[in-house]
Amino acid sequence: MKLFSAKTILVIIAAFIFLSLCIVFTVSLMVAIVPAEIDALSDWNTLPKIVLFTLKQAFFSTLLALCIGIPTAYFTACKQIPGSSFLLSFSAVPLCVPPLLVALGYVMFFGMQGVANRFVMNLFNLKEPPFTFLYSFWGIVIAQGFYNFPLVMKTCHDTWKKIPQEESNAAMLLGASPLRIFRTITIVQLTPAIISSSMVVFLYCFFSFVIVMLFGGVGTSVLEVEIYQSARSSLNMSRSSTLALVETGIAATITVFYGILESKSASSQGMSFLNEKKQRENISYLWQKITTFFLYLLIVLFFIAPLISILTAAFTEKNGGYHSQTLTLGIKNFTSIFSRVSFWQALGNTILIGLSTAILSVTAALFYCCFVKTVDSNKKNIFLRTIPLLPMAVSSVVLGFGITCIIPKATPMHLCFMQAATCWPFAYRQIIAAMDRIPQNQLNATKILSPNPIESIFRINISMCKTSIISALGFCFAISCGDTTLPLVLAIPKLDTLALYTYKLASSYRFNEACTCGLILAMLTMPIFIFSSKFGKKENP
Repeated sequence: MKLFSAKTILVIIAAFIFLSLCIVFTVSLMVAIVPAEIDALSDWNTLPKIVLFTLKQAFFSTLLALCIGIPTAYFTACKQIPGSSFLLSFSAVPLCVPPLLVALGYVMFFGMQGVANRFVMNLFNLKEPPFTFLYSFWGIVIAQGFYNFPLVMKTCHDTWKKIPQEESNAAMLLGASPLRIFRTITIVQLTPAIISSSMVVFLYCFFSFVIVMLFGGVGTSVLEVEIYQSARSSLNMSRSSTLALVETGIAATITVFYGILESKSASSQGMSFLNEKKQRENISYLWQKITTFFLYLLIVLFFIAPLISILTAAFTEKNGGYHSQTLTLGIKNFTSIFSRVSFWQALGNTILIGLSTAILSVTAALFYCCFVKTVDSNKKNIFLRTIPLLPMAVSSVVLGFGITCIIPKATPMHLCFMQAATCWPFAYRQIIAAMDRIPQNQLNATKILSPNPIESIFRINISMCKTSIISALGFCFAISCGDTTLPLVLAIPKLDTLALYTYKLASSYRFNEACTCGLILAMLTMPIFIFSSKFGKKENP
């Protein structure tokens, strides 16, 4: 590989990163300039209410995810509990399973005619459904909180397992109580993981779209839904642009604050000169047994049961007329789906777009990581390490809405580019963590001994971080396949993905077939995500 070609590739990738950042952060401003009206938002009195409701539901959803995720991370990392590996495998759900599918699961389990209501009504001979929380504020919070808690659990679990045990043992010998050890040692080293996971969950809930549309009560809405409805239903582009600017401004402020806070908290993780594998202990205290029981109960009721409802619906056949309809188990939904050419086209599009997005995202992330390691080897430049977080501040609805204003007829290439612009920060975070573990003296020796220092840095980073790179590829592929919003908003003619195909089936009230298609999507993405996560753990530079 010649230096000239390396520089050429570097320029191309740098141009992509620069363009993606420019598009992500100027697209909403550009669409705000398109309308000529000054009074873009006629109902200014409703704006504070919408903003407050958006922040409120995101805050409480994140709080619920933390309340479930952190204790679960503790038990899976430190205690011998049954099914810990099974619980950790659910970390793929928020990233691979579209929110629409989870919403359908909640409707089928907790809806007015859902499994839970019908079971309790038949058991106690009730005339009215006892569970009515779903179509309310708390329905949104519960669905989003339990949908995203695996992100908190997995992130905190991985960090908890790496906390050096000798520090806690030394504090215990000095007479510190378990509560004080947790407050002064454990929680300090968990802070970066808690901040990182809670920020991602908060942004996911802040940009909530499908779940709020389904479960939001009368008079309750969030910025994301208002933007979409103003642009698509009422064609009020001025209002959509103004709301997009407000939403992006709030999210960007939160993201920058998070980047600064994470950079500062990363220095408080502590040091360990031992390399012992942390041993998990048996549950011995009564409070631990009670807590574990209630955690399992909540996870089964509000997370596993809706997912099982999706699985059951996929294998359920409806027979008979409208008034004498019976349900039986079978594979009729699968044979019906597989017999359609449109399904196979959607499957092919999903795989092709997912692979293209993953390759573009990881390539951009890899080159940016090498650039950051070259310029900021001491990890002191907060600005450079915060830049990749900025695309997380723009939602898919705003991004898609802006692109449709600039490019009326989008193509699959535009979809791949937009997905990569939002996915490469996730790949960056995964790859930079592996690069930060490479000894600095080894990088310095490479610079000195090699005639082409830039090319050598690329080579050593790629060779020593190859498992993280492969893991990031699977990660971005899964995110791309599960994306429903961008394909929906861009509305590319004659282009369906599995996620969009599932949405269209659900919109046509063909819920069983929608669950079948969603199950196929999960079977495509979740194994790849789980494999890439386990493969990435083998990284040991």
